[in-house]
Amino acid sequence: MKIHALILGAGPAGLAVASTLHRAGLEPLVLENAPRPGGSVKTHRENGFIAECGPNAFLLENDGTEARLRQLGLTLQEASAAARKRYLVCHGKATPAPGGPLGAITTPLLSLRGKLRILAEPFAAAPPADDESAAAFTRRRLGAEAATRLVEPMVAGIYAGDYEKISLRHAFPRLREMERRHGSLLLAGLRTGRAAPRRRMVNFPGGMADIPGAMERTIGPGRIRTDATVHAIEPADGMWRVEWSRHGRAREVVHATTLVLAIPPWRMAGLPLPASLQSQLQPWESVEAPPVSVISLGYARDQVTHPLDGFGMLSPAIERRHILGTLFQSTLFPGRAPEGCVLLTTFLGGSRHPHAGDQTDAGQIKDVRTDLHDLLGARGEPVFTHLQRWPRAIPQYNLGYGVLLERLDAAERAYPGLHFCGSYRAGVALPKTLGHAFATAEKIVATAV
Repeated sequence: MKIHALILGAGPAGLAVASTLHRAGLEPLVLENAPRPGGSVKTHRENGFIAECGPNAFLLENDGTEARLRQLGLTLQEASAAARKRYLVCHGKATPAPGGPLGAITTPLLSLRGKLRILAEPFAAAPPADDESAAAFTRRRLGAEAATRLVEPMVAGIYAGDYEKISLRHAFPRLREMERRHGSLLLAGLRTGRAAPRRRMVNFPGGMADIPGAMERTIGPGRIRTDATVHAIEPADGMWRVEWSRHGRAREVVHATTLVLAIPPWRMAGLPLPASLQSQLQPWESVEAPPVSVISLGYARDQVTHPLDGFGMLSPAIERRHILGTLFQSTLFPGRAPEGCVLLTTFLGGSRHPHAGDQTDAGQIKDVRTDLHDLLGARGEPVFTHLQRWPRAIPQYNLGYGVLLERLDAAERAYPGLHFCGSYRAGVALPKTLGHAFATAEKIVATAV
């Protein structure tokens, strides 16, 4: 069997590549070893609740992504205006977070000393020549208190990671660019606040799973094979020869001009790749990806005393809570909970609590309920409960990550027709992942003979 593109992995990146190639007339075949496509993009629907199990929203920028989503036939739901408000836990209370650089000077989250240190930010030491961690950057520019109270929970909320290890250059390139261009975060905020690109948060009527669902329909039947096992991958006569099987059936052989690896880095070590390619990718199996549990709890509205008037809350490590943060899902988007109910989505684990995954489901739910009781006034038994475990959730863009990215670039140069896509490549946020996948597909189309 000869095809133009073989894609390993039916997560959002693999499906984005396949759907783009199909629209361009280049028929793809997608092999996925899991029983369903979609990867981490998963939505659970039950009794009127729509609970996200992975990515919870999609942040649109003026980069053409919205047009791509609409081409897939997707209907977009705008986030509520209340989503602009965020909360941070401070001394056991959910406290409104500052809305910008100047807000950090008036926030009750910081002491007078911490605020004075922020005012001195324009006079901070110059950046180092090489990369630095998000923690080191924040301490250098804003002080230790702002790092602990404001930035550490943000890193935990986005990456479920450790801000002492995560790379500023690769995880937060905008902050790095603001400093290099303006010499100060406060000055950058004042100069670019109004000119900053408008970003809109959206979801979809059926939840985030509408995205892979629309891509599957675009790709068409028979081109996505789940429960697939790959037995051999090797270059052959200017193509890629791949041997695979499904459900224990007889092995099949595919010859493809293009091979796209759209699988997590820790799965690459298990692929039967050529030895020379495997040696180039060897460090990728050690990419850190801490476990995360996503726990969705539905309550009757009168069971929760907090107004839930915002996006959600994050809990700094210094507060010593079980949770990393909680999203106010039913405030964010319409139709997430039945009439008279609210839906809260909470995250456990990450680099902060890597052993949280060792708990039973009941133990994790108990910890979440304890924190929601203390912080949001959630009382009584929830009327809806759903728990999703991700043993390896989010790839960590830690210090030194650039070396790994350079190895991927080198492998693509050394092996014509080979491409790597996924959340480990251009950003863990779903829009970044899809944007890179779409660009990869366009590159494949442009070079097709």
